[in-house]
Amino acid sequence: MKLLRPPDVDPGGTVLRLEDVGCGVGRMHTLRNVNLDIGPAEFHVVVGDHGAGKSTLANLTAGLLKLHSGRRFINGTSYFNLNRREARKLKIELVCQDIHLIDCLTVTENLLIPDLISNRAFLFKRRDYHMECREVLEAFGFDFPSDVLVQELRPSERIIVYVLRSVLRTPQLLVLDTILEQLSAEDLQKVLQVLKVLKDKGTSILCLAHGIDEVASLADRVTILRNGRTIVTESIEDVDKVNLIRLCYSQLTEGRETRGTREFYQLLRYNEAILQKLPINLVVADNDNRIKMLNDHGRDYFKPVGDFRNLFVDDLFSSDDGEALRLIQSAFEEKREAAFYAVPITAGGRQATVNIKILPIADGAFFIGNILTVEDISKQEALRQQLTMTEKLASVGILSAGVAHEINNPLEIIYNHLNYLKFNIGTEQAGETIEFIEEELEDIRQIVSNLISFSDRTRVVIEEVDINELISSIIALLGIDARRRNIDIGFLPADRPVVIEARKNEIKQVILNLFRNSFEAAEGGGCIRIRTDMFEERGRRIARIRFMDDGCGIPEENLGNVFLPFYSSKFGKDANMGLGLSVSYGIISKYDGSITVRNRAGRGCEFTIQLPCLRCVGA
Repeated sequence: MKLLRPPDVDPGGTVLRLEDVGCGVGRMHTLRNVNLDIGPAEFHVVVGDHGAGKSTLANLTAGLLKLHSGRRFINGTSYFNLNRREARKLKIELVCQDIHLIDCLTVTENLLIPDLISNRAFLFKRRDYHMECREVLEAFGFDFPSDVLVQELRPSERIIVYVLRSVLRTPQLLVLDTILEQLSAEDLQKVLQVLKVLKDKGTSILCLAHGIDEVASLADRVTILRNGRTIVTESIEDVDKVNLIRLCYSQLTEGRETRGTREFYQLLRYNEAILQKLPINLVVADNDNRIKMLNDHGRDYFKPVGDFRNLFVDDLFSSDDGEALRLIQSAFEEKREAAFYAVPITAGGRQATVNIKILPIADGAFFIGNILTVEDISKQEALRQQLTMTEKLASVGILSAGVAHEINNPLEIIYNHLNYLKFNIGTEQAGETIEFIEEELEDIRQIVSNLISFSDRTRVVIEEVDINELISSIIALLGIDARRRNIDIGFLPADRPVVIEARKNEIKQVILNLFRNSFEAAEGGGCIRIRTDMFEERGRRIARIRFMDDGCGIPEENLGNVFLPFYSSKFGKDANMGLGLSVSYGIISKYDGSITVRNRAGRGCEFTIQLPCLRCVGA
């Protein structure tokens, strides 16, 4: 397999030229007047909003759509009609938004499709191909094996395989249809390195995207596409980032002048009506880092006190956001583009995880300010952590089940021998020793029982459970122990009964585990507050239980570990085996629910349980 060999390119001409091109499906012309040219070994970015016609342009270039009007030239030759097979003969490869891989085949086999179909000798060289593919993956820092099935890869890794399949064919023109934006930040950098090598070998790359941040380091030129028309094409060094946003997303008439004014404050006034409504948190600051514009989303998100025009960028953040402020300040001082991912901040009085992007603004050679965008990814980050936790627990669950069943067998044998000794040895000392051993074995049996419960994912629905009644009965049961520990328990139920389908004893076990943790955390007394309510989510009614205490809380670095087996924040003689929360997580997951934890502001922590609600009495 010859990797990344230079394609045949005419160095004197353009690889692709489109002149007044129109294209679409049926009578709907998504593209109207598109003009575009791509030179040899050029990385050309086409930027546009949703519905601008980016995917139509990609499919047209790759021969999947017919040309309705205008002219198309490839290497100087006119092609009015071009199908997918002919485009591939011309060494044009398309990486579209939908990932076309075969899950039941390995990474190597997917990389070689359709080459292995036409080359039966592949069956006799499987080891050699796996070795070569492994060398390619290792060369670019990809750590997944070449012989693993595609269905076992992470979503980001599947995209990598999909891109590499086209890259390894060393095309003359590679078309990327908004695929890079789906990669994680770490994998994106590795893929960009692959594209740089491909570009250095002479391949032209047409990248269609919603923005240029991710690919700015490789881009040579950028074309703005709006409403099926190309607005302007500029060298990447000459792109005015504020004007780029305006040109991509505004609804100004086509006759309006496309270039911004040269004075910074005039530019702000000119763009203000447009930028105010952008669905991002947008901050524009001058050369002294004083805020000159904060759009509607940004004001709702940061909730600044007073007139934001009297504030600096630092004033939008909390004093606890030292890391975020340090990153922003370093980019401001170096006057460079920067992107920082998964940064924790406190915005509008709430903790959040955000992506921060910084774009310097220049008027010719003069630096005049910065654009700062803040994207809240708290929900996505929570889902990612939940998915990671689920994967960990699934792996541990398989191991736990095997270990538990293997331990049960010798336990039964030991119990049988102890019973024999108990009734055949009459000495008092021997009897006491046997009883002591039985107590310790009972502890082991309980651990094994918990392991089996943790690994059991079988859903058995046998009854309807009223959450409010169940919690009230548990509080009554624990009342004496709570008073002895000087712990005050308060319960605020929903205004009507909340009913779920589950095994009552399992849900009771979850609530008891949470009480047990709170009791242990409230050394010397404290308070526990429980609230239940309901809400609608995607057409389903969800029951929510919030369990709050004012105990010692959980170290921030360990919040992601509390549901793992055998994790415990307590040590010494009172330490438990750390299976309670793991078992609870397994029970809630079995009923298509979720359980999360966070530290409360000040002191203590809060567990939140969400379960599908069967019905709400009286609703």
